[in-house]
Amino acid sequence: MGGKWNWISRLLIAASLSLVATASHSDPNLKILSPEDGATFKKGESIAVKYDIKPDRGGDHSHIYVDHKEAGILRRKKATFTLSPLPEGEHSICLKVVNKAHAPIGQETCIMVTRK
Repeated sequence: MGGKWNWISRLLIAASLSLVATASHSDPNLKILSPEDGATFKKGESIAVKYDIKPDRGGDHSHIYVDHKEAGILRRKKATFTLSPLPEGEHSICLKVVNKAHAPIGQETCIMVTRK
């Protein structure tokens, strides 16, 4: 029975860490250099997301998300990733550092943009 409880304990700890990681939306080692938080875009306009990432220990690469859906994998630590035009409304753009298994390690930063 000790093995079962050890497994359950590890699962609960992992879930707790995941909740803590998603509660934080800003990490000083992850920077979205442009667009600025609160930027507005016109219909049909693509979005160039310029970023600078310094992963914590265990971080291998990053993923970019739009409205909590993965939009791409970022292998370079400093570059620009172009997003397709977004539908009308407010949208979140987030960067998350992940490990080699593509699991988030807790480093995350987000901005909000609006497409009019």
